Amino acid sequence: MASTNQSPFYQKAEIEYLNATSDEEKMACLEIMIRECPKHKSSENMLSNLKNRLRKLKEDVEKRKSAGKGGQQGIKKTEMQCVLAGFANTGKTTIFNTLTQLKSKTSPHPFTTDKHCLGTFKFEDAKIQIIDMPSFPNHDKSLLNSTDTLLLVIDNLEQIPKSEEFIYRTNAKIILIYNKKDLLSENEKRKVDATLKSKFKKFDFIFFSKSSSSLEILELKKKIFLSFPIVRIYTKEPKKDPTKDPMIMKENSTLKDAIEKIRKGMSQKVRRSRIWGPSSKFGGQVIGLDHILKDKDIIEFKTE
Repeated sequence: MASTNQSPFYQKAEIEYLNATSDEEKMACLEIMIRECPKHKSSENMLSNLKNRLRKLKEDVEKRKSAGKGGQQGIKKTEMQCVLAGFANTGKTTIFNTLTQLKSKTSPHPFTTDKHCLGTFKFEDAKIQIIDMPSFPNHDKSLLNSTDTLLLVIDNLEQIPKSEEFIYRTNAKIILIYNKKDLLSENEKRKVDATLKSKFKKFDFIFFSKSSSSLEILELKKKIFLSFPIVRIYTKEPKKDPTKDPMIMKENSTLKDAIEKIRKGMSQKVRRSRIWGPSSKFGGQVIGLDHILKDKDIIEFKTE
C-alpha cells in the first residue's frame, strides 16, 4: 500500500497496520486509513482496495466467532466498561483501588501494573466494570480501542499530546483525569484548569488525588456513569415493589426492546403495559411497545 501524499494519521495507521498482530488491530487501522484516504479519482483504486481488505477481515473475524475460536479471552465486557490508561507512575492503580476498594499493587517504580486488573464499582444502583491496564507503551491496543469510556490519567500537561499518539484510534468517550492535584498550589491549579479549558477543550476533565474526599470520588463516579449512552429500567409485578437492580438499556430503547431483553419473543405475548417514571405523563400510564424509555423508568406488563 502506497502512502504518498497521505496525511500523518494515514501514514501512522499504515505503519501500525503492517506491524499489527491481530485482525482486530488491522481493522482499526484500516478504518482510519479509509477515513483519511483522499476522495478523488486518482485514489479510487486505493480506497477500493482498503475497503475490500476491511470487508475480508470482518468476514474472517465473524467466521471465527461463529466457530467459537475468536474474541478476546479472559475479560467478558459488561454493559458499562471503562479503562484506565496513561503513562507509568501517573497513579492509575491508586485511582483503580479508590474506586473499587481493591488492593492492587502500587509502587514508585515504573510499570508496576504488568497485566490487567479487573474490578467493578457502583454509581447509585448501576454497576460499572473498570480495568487498569499496563501503562503506555505496553498497553493493550485492542482493549483501548474497544472500550466504552477511556479514563486518561495524567499528572502534567505535557503528557496529553504524548498520550494522543496512543489513543487516536479509539472511539471511546475520553475523560481526562488530572491526578495528584494535591501537589499543585492553588495558583498552579488555576493555570492548569485554564489551559485544559482553552487548549484541550475537547476533553472532559476532572482533578483528582489519592486524598480526594468522598464527594470528589462520587463526582468522578458520576462523570464516568454519565459518559455511557444508557438508561436504567426497573421492572415490577402488579401490587409489588420494583426490582432493586436495573436493566441497562441503550438510550432511545423502547418498551419492546426491554421486554425482548428479558426474554426473546415475549413482546409478542404482551397484553397490557404500564409505566412510572420520567417518560410517563402520570404514574401507571398505559403504553404501547414503541414507547421510548427514559432513565429510571419502571415498567409493568402482563402477558397472555
